Amino acid sequence: MVSAILLTLSIRFFLFDFILFKRVREYLKTRGYFFKKLLGCPFCQGFWCGLAVYLATNSISFHWQQLTSWLGFGFITAYLGLISAAVFYPLIQKYEENSGIPLQ
Repeated sequence: MVSAILLTLSIRFFLFDFILFKRVREYLKTRGYFFKKLLGCPFCQGFWCGLAVYLATNSISFHWQQLTSWLGFGFITAYLGLISAAVFYPLIQKYEENSGIPLQ
């Protein structure tokens, strides 16, 4: 489970914060309310990435226990995505200022 959480947080950073996809993110933000909110909310990003990673790494069977595990993992990764953004954004900005290498 720890590896799935780290994978989720890594994918969230790579897709939603890394400079490689900045142009795509900026373009999609102008395409509607859904993209604007999704691309600007670390909680939402963590939730949807968590659901995708859980589905990719676990067998799919739709019963009550599986559904609660799936949603629980989504909310755990959503919370951790929000926490990691709050902790790491200032550190990333400081690194960018000191090194001159943009990451976001």
